[in-house]
Amino acid sequence: MDLTKIISVTGKSGLFKIVAQGRQALIVESLSEPGKRLPVPTSVRVSSLEEIHMFTTGDDVPLKDVLQKIHDLEKGKESADAKGPEDALWAKLTEALPTNDRERIHASDVRKLFMWYGQLLKAGVFTAKEEKKDEKEEGAVKSADKGEKKPKVGSAGVKKAAAPKPGGSGSKAKATPMRKGSQRGS
Repeated sequence: MDLTKIISVTGKSGLFKIVAQGRQALIVESLSEPGKRLPVPTSVRVSSLEEIHMFTTGDDVPLKDVLQKIHDLEKGKESADAKGPEDALWAKLTEALPTNDRERIHASDVRKLFMWYGQLLKAGVFTAKEEKKDEKEEGAVKSADKGEKKPKVGSAGVKKAAAPKPGGSGSKAKATPMRKGSQRGS
């Protein structure tokens, strides 16, 4: 699961996927409302889900791993309702992450975790990983069955980079004649 392009925007609820990056804003698309795009100015704080970690009694665990554990426990189905009772949410979190630090994790963070899990599940982020994995495995099997050989470095199947032409318009600076007044000591 690749969460580098999935972000949380301060002041906006839900998760967003980065579509493009401009000079003064990010163009993002809402995961909960596909097709709805909006600009996010660079002055607004954004957090990539790849960089978020959960507090534990030991080393902090990346959010990506916690979400994957919840997905594995639920066998790809929806988990606890983010608006449900707080005790049920904590029980699910403890099931997925037994070493969570309840003193440092706020109840609102647990609600947000399960809300984000639901949005990522509906957006198909978890299934995209499985499909890519299957395609890679099938590609490896197909190439092994065909007995394809990789082309040698010098063979015609490999495209070589074009070398710069001598005397062409390269990045070299052109020599300009110096005038007598601009030389040192004259």
